[in-house]
Parts: sequence; structure tokens; C-alpha cells
Amino acid sequence: MNTKKIKINGSFLNSNRALLFLIVVLIAGIFQNNFYTAFNINAVTGNGSLFIWLGLGFTICLIAGHMDLTVQYVSTLAALMCLGLHADQKIPWVLAIIIATLVGALVGLINGILVAKLKIHSFIATLGMQFVLRGVMYFYSGGAEMSIGSDYSANEVLTGQLIPVLPFSTYFLITTLVIILVMVFMRNTRTGRNIYLVGGNLETAWLAGVKSDKVTIAVFMLSSTCCALGGALNGIYSGAANVTMGEKGIAPLMIALTATIIGGTAISGGAGSVVNTYITLVAVAFLKAIFVKTEEQVLVLALILIACIAYETIAQYRKDKVLGTRPNLHLEYLKEKGKI
Repeated sequence: MNTKKIKINGSFLNSNRALLFLIVVLIAGIFQNNFYTAFNINAVTGNGSLFIWLGLGFTICLIAGHMDLTVQYVSTLAALMCLGLHADQKIPWVLAIIIATLVGALVGLINGILVAKLKIHSFIATLGMQFVLRGVMYFYSGGAEMSIGSDYSANEVLTGQLIPVLPFSTYFLITTLVIILVMVFMRNTRTGRNIYLVGGNLETAWLAGVKSDKVTIAVFMLSSTCCALGGALNGIYSGAANVTMGEKGIAPLMIALTATIIGGTAISGGAGSVVNTYITLVAVAFLKAIFVKTEEQVLVLALILIACIAYETIAQYRKDKVLGTRPNLHLEYLKEKGKI
């Protein structure tokens, strides 16, 4: 019986850096007084769930080779709409969440069309959409904070513990479930695999008969839909929302972007994992609880990000240096990974 030996080297550590990051942060929490109480774990994971939704949307787009800079603003707009529809228009919570999520899907559709059909670079298209969404938010809310109103039934459900023995809020468990569903979709469906193919090599995708425009539109719609759903749920979970929701300290968009890269998603596209982004953002949530000061949070995240980028740059340089000089290089790579 053949057993695969695990070689702990630079490649192994880099491949599992999200998990390693989480382990280090959790170990650091041991040295904090009364850190791992059920109440604190519930609060940390619940408050960090919004960033997971944003990271999910950003990761999906980056795997496809695009950047979605609207993830934060889509989620905020959805939160404002969800609370406003229920508190002011007396629309039931479920319907309010559905409407807010559909608005997010519409934003994603527009982003996808701008990038796929009008051939506008995703960075420019979504950067412009940021200002449009911010204007819509001010127009809708008047710049005022939207409150949950007098009906706290949905808030009590999301802040409560769905499984009593686990110190996690229902909101966090829903977030985790969606991550698992998206992971299955990305790994086990044709559309999911096409997303990786389009992000990895657009010409190869075209030769394989993949309709890249449809994939691009689907990616932006999926990203915005997830962010809108997460934002709507976060508005209910928090009990209030405003135009600058979550912008105290490090901007949520920057946290999502940083966590996506630390999690191993390639900036050039074609490689990455929503699960690794999820693990990284859970680690970030606990990191923010350990380091209360914003400057400490920024410093730690910056050092980790620089280390990851530096390693990938050096590794890519070494790979390009020998590429073409050893005809069986791909076989050596497979042996190193233990695949043959």
C-alpha cells in the first residue's frame, strides 16, 4: 500500500498559508485573558461575517481574472434597502431580503455587461460603479442611518445560536453554509471550472469552446448577489446601517482584497479558493479582536501580505528562469506535488 509522504517545505507552507495564519492567530488568543469564551467567539465570528461575504465575492471575480471593487458598496446598499423596506414600507423580512439581493444581482449584471460586452477593464468599470452606488445610497437614505425598527424577530434569529452546543451565531453558520455551497459549485460544476479556465488563460478557454462573455457576466452577478445577501443579513444582524457602514478602521474592501491574496488567489486569475479566503477572514476577525488598535491591525496584515507576495514573486521568477531549459519540468513539478 502506497502512502504519500508530506514534505514540509516552502511550497507546502505556502499552499497552506491560510490555515497556518489561522493557527498562529488562534494560538496568540490563548495568551489573552478570557479570550475564548462562548460570548466572545460568537461576537467575533458574527461581526466578521460581513467581511467573509465580501471576500467571497471578490475571490470569485479574481479567480476569473477580474476585480470587483463594488463588493462593499453593494452590501451596504442591500443593508439599507432591506432595513428601509421592512421598517418604512412594512414589507416582510424574507421579501425584503429577496428584493435587496435581486438589486445586488442587477448591479452585478450591469458590471458584467460593462466588462464583457463593452470591453471596459473591470477595475475601471467597478470603480465607476462605486460612485454610482454611493450616490444611490445617499439618495435612498438621505445620508441618515436606517434602523431595524420595532420588529426584532429576524435580529433575534440571526444573533441567536442555531445549534446550542456551538458558540456561533446563526448569521455565521449561514455564511459558512454559503461558502461550502460556492466551493462545491466552483469545483464540481462545468460553469465553476470554466471560471478557472477563463481566468487562467482566455485564449485556451476560447479554443475549448467556453463562452467567456457569459462566464464573465455570471461571475459578476454571483459576486454581487452574494455580497448583497450578506449585506442584507448583516443589516438585520447589526440592527442598523448607514452609508459608511464598516468603514471605521480598515475599509472592508481592503480587508477583502488583502484576505483574498493572503488566501492564495492569484492576482492574474485562474487559481484560488473561496475556502482559503474564508479561513483567512476568520483569522482576520480574531486578529482584530486580539489587536484592538487599528494601527496594529494594519501593520500585522501588511507584513503578512508583503511576505506572501514576496514569496510568490520569487517562486515565479525561479520557475520562469528554468522554463524551457528542462523539457520534463512539468513532470518534476507533479512529483514535487506528490501527484505522480
